Amino acid sequence: MTYALADLPMFAGLAEERMRALTGLARWRRYPAGQILCTEGDPADELVVLLDGRVKAARVSAEGREVVLAVEEAPVAFDKTALLVDGPHRATRTAMTAVRVACLPRPAVLELVGAEPSVAARLLRTLAATVRDLDDRLLDAAVRDVPSRVASWLVRRGAGGRVALHGGQAGLGAEIGATRVSVNRALRGFERRGIIAIGPGEVIVLNRPALTRIAAIPR
Repeated sequence: MTYALADLPMFAGLAEERMRALTGLARWRRYPAGQILCTEGDPADELVVLLDGRVKAARVSAEGREVVLAVEEAPVAFDKTALLVDGPHRATRTAMTAVRVACLPRPAVLELVGAEPSVAARLLRTLAATVRDLDDRLLDAAVRDVPSRVASWLVRRGAGGRVALHGGQAGLGAEIGATRVSVNRALRGFERRGIIAIGPGEVIVLNRPALTRIAAIPR
């Protein structure tokens, strides 16, 4: 599904005149699957808004291993924190599908945040949710074994009963700091117990209370 700038939660409710002005400042780009949109360490001098498709955010460890931070779907804006503090991109983002983006110049975004309290409030809520998610993931990595980490990941994403594995089991493992083999072992264990069903590219949550209990138990 293709979105417009107005569909981004940060810009919801903006006056039509404001929205037209913002749209007129945007640079519109399309990228094929596999194309890098932005690279870790490069200056974040634009707010990149994903309007169609799916993107992988990743960093490279000191040992040269790729660590997947997230798989992001439209509509979403990248690296809002870096934009606010005039810092570099914190991750390399690669298109997992064909994507369409709008690039908004940093001065225009900062002016809008300063002039529109509703935009600033929504931005703060988005950043707070990001920090909370990072806290959860750090806790998972520090005190949980792989099955409870997989369960926690599924609980956070499975409100509708179906959880897409856009990066496959290897992508899930990269997000939670586990190997594909250990993720597969955990998922198969849940499936044997009737807690989930594994489908093509997705996990179907059948018993959310049981999954939640596993997610809550540090091992």
